[in-house]
Amino acid sequence: MIDVRLELDAALAALVSDESPVLADIRHAIGEDSVQTFYVRPETVFDADSVYDRIVSFIVTERRLVLVYSDTNYEMDTRGEYVTTTQSIRLADIKEHHVVRRRQFQGELVGELNSILLRLRWGASFNQDLQVGACDDPACTNDHGYIGIATNEDLQIFLDRHTDSAYFAEGVHFIEELDTILGDL
Repeated sequence: MIDVRLELDAALAALVSDESPVLADIRHAIGEDSVQTFYVRPETVFDADSVYDRIVSFIVTERRLVLVYSDTNYEMDTRGEYVTTTQSIRLADIKEHHVVRRRQFQGELVGELNSILLRLRWGASFNQDLQVGACDDPACTNDHGYIGIATNEDLQIFLDRHTDSAYFAEGVHFIEELDTILGDL
């Protein structure tokens, strides 16, 4: 397999300066491993009380999937902080993966790819979406408990041709490469 570390460095250089700590954090996370494929993109993240910039890096080495999230964050310090979170998953530990491709209709024909979704599961975490239970009576004051959904998707990447246009082709390439790599394990 060809090592694409130089291409990864070039993609990062287009987003951050040479002095950015994200470069050192990514180099530390992948160590001496060769890079098989990657996907790097900027994101704007909205939470309850702030908006901040993030750089997301998905890197596949010969043994691992390395996830790196680098954020400008104001949660703990009003002056701001640069926070990098890394996660490393052995490729052999990924239990299953799903790729969903959506294409538009063009008359009787199927057109170009509109969106692609990648779901990976390795069993490290569960996501829970809980809501207060209720009945149809708006005046009811009884406790109806909670209604929730638990899923164990550890990673999901969704790309839409229109909203992710600047990074769509690179993301599709990454998902297809990772799909091939995981299929060969």
